[in-house]
Amino acid sequence: MEVLYDSPPLAISYDPAHEWLYVEWRGSHTAASARSGGEQILDCLRQQPCRKMLNDNTLVTSDWESAARWVGGEYYQQLAELRMRYVAWVCATNWSARKSMETAMLFITEPTVVLFDDVATAYTWLARQGRH
Repeated sequence: MEVLYDSPPLAISYDPAHEWLYVEWRGSHTAASARSGGEQILDCLRQQPCRKMLNDNTLVTSDWESAARWVGGEYYQQLAELRMRYVAWVCATNWSARKSMETAMLFITEPTVVLFDDVATAYTWLARQGRH
């Protein structure tokens, strides 16, 4: 994996074997940190274009409900505009963080986003997407 960005709350890597971004969110997040992290992911996607992303929220420990509409309505639309097609979104074990994710899902029209409870299942699903 090629590390594109790494900080305590967010790590972004490119997996050349699968041609996807692996994004790991960590700890407590607010609307502001969700938005700045989303902008960082968009920057990395411009730097390393790809059509798939494994978005791992397993380690998120707080809700970010106030950013859910932006994440689902604007951020994911921007991902689609950068040609992102498939996102495997791994749910946080924290209930309030998971609720924020489910709220964001209400606003997503593209790309294709599927929620998962574990990284292994998300990985398997994402690897199967886009095959001809």
